[in-house]
Amino acid sequence: MTKIAIDDPVTSPAHYTSHPIEVINLSRRLCGPLAQIVQYVMRAHLKGEELQDLRKALLWTEDLIAAMAREPVALACMAEPDFSRAEFTWQMSTGRGKIVRMAWMAAWPREFAPPTPTPRLEIMRDAIAAEIALMEESA
Repeated sequence: MTKIAIDDPVTSPAHYTSHPIEVINLSRRLCGPLAQIVQYVMRAHLKGEELQDLRKALLWTEDLIAAMAREPVALACMAEPDFSRAEFTWQMSTGRGKIVRMAWMAAWPREFAPPTPTPRLEIMRDAIAAEIALMEESA
């Protein structure tokens, strides 16, 4: 059996494994566009193209909102992950935690959720746009 290096650029690059919750472990439970959004947001600051990745996340979010308006689809492909409280709290407390939290809540709504995930997707869109505006102002 081949042993994989911890910082292997193919299977375990640093931008995959830098969070207590490995990005792939969350995104594989989400369907298509929502998984892409979470990946772009969580990894943006680690890949050297932060603004570009946030713009991609915004594009995917706007596209998902438009698609959901045409035909609502499930946003979760698997059951809600059972991450430890420490992992979950850390992720939600980071600067972009609100975006990830809204993705989570859109995929796995709770008892008092809106009838569709669209309001949460709109909050995600607005939060991503605000991040982009802040970065452009400081550039």
